[in-house]
Amino acid sequence: MRYILFCVIGLFITSSAVGATNSDNDTLLQDLLGQIEAMQASQDSLKAEMRENTEKMRQMETELKVYRGKTAAPEQTGVGEEALPPEKKERLERRIRKLEDMAGKTFRLDPVEDIKKISEWVCPDGHIYDHPTPTFRCPLDGKPQKERVAYRKFKYARKESVSDLIEGMMEDEFKKRVAVGLSATGVVQQTVNSDRRDATSAQGSFDLFFLHRPMLNSILFVDLESIGGSGPDIFSNTVSGLNDDVSRGSHQDDDGLDRVSVREVWLQSMLMEDRLRLVAGKIDLTNYFDMNTVANDETTQFLASAFVNNLALSPPDNGPGVVGYFDTKKGYSFGAGLQSSDNSGTAVTDRVFAIGELDYHTPKFLFGHEGDYRFWGRYNGDTRSSAVGISFDQKFREGLSGFGRFGATHNAAPDEVKWTWSLGLGLSSPFSLRRNDHAGLAFSQLKTDESKKEELAEVYYNFFITDHMSATLNSQVLLNSIREESFNEDYLSTFGLRVQMDF
Repeated sequence: MRYILFCVIGLFITSSAVGATNSDNDTLLQDLLGQIEAMQASQDSLKAEMRENTEKMRQMETELKVYRGKTAAPEQTGVGEEALPPEKKERLERRIRKLEDMAGKTFRLDPVEDIKKISEWVCPDGHIYDHPTPTFRCPLDGKPQKERVAYRKFKYARKESVSDLIEGMMEDEFKKRVAVGLSATGVVQQTVNSDRRDATSAQGSFDLFFLHRPMLNSILFVDLESIGGSGPDIFSNTVSGLNDDVSRGSHQDDDGLDRVSVREVWLQSMLMEDRLRLVAGKIDLTNYFDMNTVANDETTQFLASAFVNNLALSPPDNGPGVVGYFDTKKGYSFGAGLQSSDNSGTAVTDRVFAIGELDYHTPKFLFGHEGDYRFWGRYNGDTRSSAVGISFDQKFREGLSGFGRFGATHNAAPDEVKWTWSLGLGLSSPFSLRRNDHAGLAFSQLKTDESKKEELAEVYYNFFITDHMSATLNSQVLLNSIREESFNEDYLSTFGLRVQMDF
């Protein structure tokens, strides 16, 4: 029961933190709006002064022309012949030059460089023309001209208006800021056929994200996490994992106090026109390998670990590592990663976990729809085991997709699976009145090195509430459990409710 209270309190704390963050954002926005209104008022005043000065300049020009004898003053006679004193002429000319200078400075003129794509017409002898001749032949030798595309740099002075100043000011302000994100998950699961009376479990997790761009084409990411509760796995003791959100373990002390851990801290750089991605720091390898659009998120999709990632992957806990990923932009991509076997920070190059993956994205494969296919291999220097696996997600029709995984381990450790596979379907917009809902159905089977098998089926339905909140009904059935002593019947089933909030 205390875990249920933890989930509720965690959600209220999340809402309060979001309110405080929004309050800071509102204060910054009010300051920017105040500056914008002041600049607009200044612009209106400057325009009025400019109109007044322009009118005065016209009057003085007319007066000067009259005195210079170039035109006759309207409704006046004899004035054009009168000689203007030299002092007055010089004073009027100075005033005119001053007004003209003021008119030119009403808007700032900033030097701007712009690269434009242009067409050139080239002759065989090397002469280049900006436009083709009427006959499309070179004027010198009469040979045909050929069109080619070129890029040129143009320099010019641009008038910077108040709107440009406002836009630039707001863009610079947001570049200096650190983006903050919040994610809170609460799960309640009721286990059936358990030999324990307290078969109801509650679990909550809280993630606080920080995102900043310290330099061009780079991102600094920090994820602080706290988890309370252990889910039904604490007494069902399955290999498939009935709640992947607590697969990393509870962060509660023995006295029930919650602790916050640093889950991820990494710096990412994009190179070669965003084809090459490099990530270094404390990383989670499952964010880069064995991805799947249908089954890869325990907060909104399948809850069991057997459907979130391939159990044969068996990556170490988050720790120091580096990942490189190259996208050819032609459907193929390659990735490789190295990570320390633990998070101690010592001897990070000893007993490393190494993984490589080949991805292929096809816009039209089965039934003329897109699909993603992945093949990976890994080596665990800590357990000296190796494994290979495949993962795919394929769209069958609009709103219906399927996924599958298979993995096999060589020289498996006692806590690793010998082989495993899973298949499932994902359905989006199941009803016309619930277009933002989605559902899923999946089945998995695994075998350990002790030749024991375990089977798991799961179904869920995700209800869209708002852009920041969703609720999921979930049910699981565990068959032929490896640890059958955890329940009395031939199967174990769970029913659960999951609430997810993101900001």
